[in-house]
Amino acid sequence: MEKPYQHTGILLLAFGGPSSLEDVEPFLKNVFSGRSLNPFVVNQVKKRYQLIGGKSPLPEITEQQAQLLQNNLKKRGMICDVSIGMRYWQPFISEAINTLHAKGIKKILCIILSPFSNVAATGGYNEAVYQTIRRFHQTMEAHFVSPWNTHARYLDAAADRIKAGLNLFSANIRTSVPIVFSAHSLPLERVSDGLYVNEIKKTIAGVITRLENHEWYLVFQSQGKEGAWLAPHGEDVLKNIAASGKKDVLVVPLGFVSDHLETLYDLDIVLRKKALDLGLNFQRAPSLNDSPQFIEALTEVIVTSLSSGT
Repeated sequence: MEKPYQHTGILLLAFGGPSSLEDVEPFLKNVFSGRSLNPFVVNQVKKRYQLIGGKSPLPEITEQQAQLLQNNLKKRGMICDVSIGMRYWQPFISEAINTLHAKGIKKILCIILSPFSNVAATGGYNEAVYQTIRRFHQTMEAHFVSPWNTHARYLDAAADRIKAGLNLFSANIRTSVPIVFSAHSLPLERVSDGLYVNEIKKTIAGVITRLENHEWYLVFQSQGKEGAWLAPHGEDVLKNIAASGKKDVLVVPLGFVSDHLETLYDLDIVLRKKALDLGLNFQRAPSLNDSPQFIEALTEVIVTSLSSGT
């Protein structure tokens, strides 16, 4: 007798990251579509990974998320295979779909591990999934979950991480600590419709209602070297906070659900140093990673999609 969802697979999609320093160069080649790389740039990136442990923790965190999500679904009577697919490193999205097909999976429900589903930020994931199915597995179905950046359980999980960050400050100043929300910058030409920024602001609005009334700012990080990108940048906002007489700041990596180079290096090392140079007490809210609240949020998003027949 077939079990419900026996032929349904859940696929968590993430950016990927090198598993060792030797993987950094081939990983970067994937990110930059095989273009030749400046050896100086490669060495600089390797040095950054050395400072955070010699590899990206993102693949391991994503594996943990998948296992916990599978356990949660099983408790609800939904026996599904939960796998991970990376856009730029192993296991690649195409490899993950091939594996699911070999297991007899006929329908894939995909969830991109970014709260912001605007095509400017996540379109490459959709194309990678559908391209693989069109080329190799035409009998398979693939669907993506609905946007979840304002899902109540996700907002609860995000607010919980912020509260954990605020607890790093003395109790008598927590309510007055400015919160700086950080998301990945994108080229202005890709976000001219305003949808990406609006999604972020809707999420912030939902999170702030779960906290005490805090002064907050939105900044964009990890922008490229060429062309015009979303601003303001973290350093500029920190300068304004310091100039206003504030002494403390909490940075929240709202644009990311898991720790990786952009949180552990760009925020924890680079932005922290800039804050300290300005005389600010810098703290960062912990990332969602495999927190129970976040896994429960993902579970509810998946259950809703499966129950609706998506």
